[in-house]
Amino acid sequence: MDTVTQAALGATVGQGFFARKLGRKANWWGALGGLTPDFDVFLGVFVGQWGELVWHRGPTHALWFGPVVGPLLGWLTWRYYRRKARRRAHPDRQAPPEIGVGPQSAAHQPPDPAADGALPAWMGLWTLALLTHPLLDTFTTYGTQLLAPFADTRFSVNGVSIIDPFYTFVLAAALLVGWASRRRPGRALWAGRIALLVTTAYLGYGYLQNERARTLAIEQVADRQATLERMDAYPTFFQPWGRRVVAWYPDAVEVGTISTLDPRTIEWTRIPRTGGPAVDAVLAHENGRLFRWFANDRLVAFTAPAEGGPRVDLEDFRLAYPDRPGHALWGIRAVVDDSGQIIEGPTRFRHPRPENLEAGLEAVWDGAFPP
Repeated sequence: MDTVTQAALGATVGQGFFARKLGRKANWWGALGGLTPDFDVFLGVFVGQWGELVWHRGPTHALWFGPVVGPLLGWLTWRYYRRKARRRAHPDRQAPPEIGVGPQSAAHQPPDPAADGALPAWMGLWTLALLTHPLLDTFTTYGTQLLAPFADTRFSVNGVSIIDPFYTFVLAAALLVGWASRRRPGRALWAGRIALLVTTAYLGYGYLQNERARTLAIEQVADRQATLERMDAYPTFFQPWGRRVVAWYPDAVEVGTISTLDPRTIEWTRIPRTGGPAVDAVLAHENGRLFRWFANDRLVAFTAPAEGGPRVDLEDFRLAYPDRPGHALWGIRAVVDDSGQIIEGPTRFRHPRPENLEAGLEAVWDGAFPP
């Protein structure tokens, strides 16, 4: 999911479970925890564009990362506030402070993040914020490597788009309630918990919509003579009902959109499946194999004449711009000579975004609410 949503999720986790012990600092540190796994994008500077495919959504998105790293970061955060309290209470550093004692439990007293009893809360906050990040990413099309680095399996449940305003809005609403409930921490706590319950249910709802879209699409092609190898369905941007469906046949791929709210006859876009020595050469290349793994083998090949031999584009057909269903968002490109040797590439490329944003948004709207 987008970084704003991941930060909001971490902040809501902090508010819903740790605000009583940590106060509003739980929101801010929870937001940082929600963002932390995505810091692996900076590895691209060191591992390059190909290594990024392996390391982004890799170990920092694994199930072990939160339970292992979270307690350490929680302890460091607690130590930070202990030292901060010590410097504030004893600027001359001549006597050790009394931290975590006094009228801490009084109703009017704000939570003390440096108290002895705050340490478990800090550890729990970091652990949950780090853990919920990959779990949310698992419900997107590209998924994540929950077992990295011990296994490179990519886990993906097509529940929501990488940008879903409803999911983000529910979290933002809970945080707004928490901000407005400074003197009523119980209200902030329950607002956070209810938001987490609603958004979790929404992920399940999105998955059910995806399965319904697959079923509807299969029913529409059931009377064809051609052999259907598989039918995929994927979320489209901003809403849960309009789904991109991709039908795979031995000789072609057909792409369309269907609304689970108002199913209509799908208008399929047909793309021939191209093969041959040039395509095989790119797929056999180290980077071709890597991209095939990343795309979960949902690749469509396009060939075009180029200097030195045919140019081969392999596109990841799981996602596309809504007004251009016949091409994916991005892929890899190489030039192969007549003997099957790669003379240029493979390199990654991305198709340009639609120049007409209004047309793209209209296509998204029509996909969910057919005219």
